[in-house]
Amino acid sequence: MRNKMNIKKERLLLLIAIMLSPTLAFSQNNTSIFNSSHPSNEAGGINFPDADAKLIEPLFYKHMRDISVCLGGDGYYYLTGTNLEYKDPGVSLWKSTDLKEWESLGIVYGGERRFVAPEIHYFNANFYLALADAAGCIQVLTSESGKAIGPYTASPCLVRNATDPSLFADDDGKVYLVYGNGYIAALDADMTSLEGPVEFIKPHTSHFGDRHFPKGKAWPVQNRVGKAGAFLTKINGKYYFFANEITERMQTMTDDVFVSEASEIFGPYAPRYIALPHASQTTIFKDKQDALWATYSGSKADDYCAFRERPGVVPLEFSTLNRLRPSGKVIVENSQVSEYKPVLGSETIRDPSVTLGADGSYYMVGTNDGYGFQYPKGGVRLFRSRDLKTWSFVKFIWEWEQLGIEPPEGKFMLWAPEIKYVKKDKTFYLTFSIWSGKGVSYLFRSKTGKAEGPYENVVKANFVKGIDGFLFENDNGDLYYLWGGGNLGLLNEERNGFVREPVKLLTTENHHVGYEGNCMVKINGKYILTGAEWNGPLRTQGTYDMMYGIAENIWGPYTPARVGVPHAGHGTVFQDKKGAWWTTMFGNDRTAPWRMHFGLIPLQIGDDLEIKAMPKQN
Repeated sequence: MRNKMNIKKERLLLLIAIMLSPTLAFSQNNTSIFNSSHPSNEAGGINFPDADAKLIEPLFYKHMRDISVCLGGDGYYYLTGTNLEYKDPGVSLWKSTDLKEWESLGIVYGGERRFVAPEIHYFNANFYLALADAAGCIQVLTSESGKAIGPYTASPCLVRNATDPSLFADDDGKVYLVYGNGYIAALDADMTSLEGPVEFIKPHTSHFGDRHFPKGKAWPVQNRVGKAGAFLTKINGKYYFFANEITERMQTMTDDVFVSEASEIFGPYAPRYIALPHASQTTIFKDKQDALWATYSGSKADDYCAFRERPGVVPLEFSTLNRLRPSGKVIVENSQVSEYKPVLGSETIRDPSVTLGADGSYYMVGTNDGYGFQYPKGGVRLFRSRDLKTWSFVKFIWEWEQLGIEPPEGKFMLWAPEIKYVKKDKTFYLTFSIWSGKGVSYLFRSKTGKAEGPYENVVKANFVKGIDGFLFENDNGDLYYLWGGGNLGLLNEERNGFVREPVKLLTTENHHVGYEGNCMVKINGKYILTGAEWNGPLRTQGTYDMMYGIAENIWGPYTPARVGVPHAGHGTVFQDKKGAWWTTMFGNDRTAPWRMHFGLIPLQIGDDLEIKAMPKQN
């Protein structure tokens, strides 16, 4: 079970989301950033590991995939799957009393044939196998002895040219064949033929209302739950349909398990969501204590799975938004950041920015109060650290009255403040965005040379149109202003305007490096431009990654954008007192290791300027 602190934190953030948008908090069609189902909402997070969570490991080292587990009436757990060791055809079986130690029972069926994705099920006081042979013939096998080892009697071929068969026994005793990526049909009492029409499970159009999807982007959510591995189960009176699919989250292939739920077996089913990242094809089962588990095997196509083509199991839980996800006891993603934790978990912070001052202290600001302070509440809060580990709140260094205008209450929000110590000017600058349907950014300068300010506006109004301002100081003291997904301008000596017309920075592919949250550093004489990008289907169903591109000239062109740090998104890259490089991170997607908290990720930067997160040292 989750620890009490995490549960309290989830409920608090859920309450904040509801308070911010009480009439829209649970609307399927709401696209407001205040929506409690926004990916960065902790209650809806898919990865949410506890402090002592560990990366999952294989149950045993057998080359397998498409793992199936069930609990038999004899108190044993039984496991099978697609055998990838071609010297061992047939359906092999293992048993365990505790899901830890497993005993091989050998081949229980078809020792001279190969089968794809066999599943073992226990219901009606008997064991059943559902399997497809290499030609795509689906059969259901019934144990003649009532034991998992059989012998088994096979049905006729129920479906041809199909894959991934599974069985589901409903509360009324009716048994259904589920196969492919969502086909379902009732079986007769003997499970030797289909009874009734074949239906297809997919999210119902009624859940999407009048929402318009980008051209060519509707398929991930409207037309199917997944592409393979159909599996149906019933939990607390609701039907949960699972299927896996390879998408391009993290700008690579991730083989994730999606789920859709319904109150009736044939629907209507709700829109899908990721339930188990990187697991590949799964089955769901309950243990002896009635807790939920999922099988996990990983795909050789997935760079971030915990392990590949080995049998594994993952404990499951429900978030406070009733979303299925891995238990907080485990980590299921083997990425560069999966085992990191926030350094300031007590504060809700987005878009964190860190700079090193001349006094040897690090200073941090960020978007506060959930998704940003609303006028007239709050402002920009300053935090300070001497060692990047312990951070203390200093004061509000900017508040709404310093804007010099009185915007209508509730219409203006404060986003993405960035703090920067400029060596040439021997002072700090503060830039931030204000959103009121459209975004503008302001530039303020400390009048005392101290991070605490006070600050004054370099102009009498906003500095630029657009959001996410950032200051970059070049080796020669030139100061640049970067904003709005790659706009760059050289500031004049007074810092109140540009020397010439700003330029839109582009890659050699004529594309941006991150659509928001840009940052720039210079290493080994080359310019590295970073930015945030949603990678994956329909933006927020993917991951919010830190992208980067490299250029010889500050104006570009930059190399094609690629992922530097997964899940890091909008962050600031900076150098510490010892010369090491870091990026800030706050977690903005459902599969990040945490959400909406300030974290720091140490960077590895190679001789070719390839950027990666430093592996965590335990």
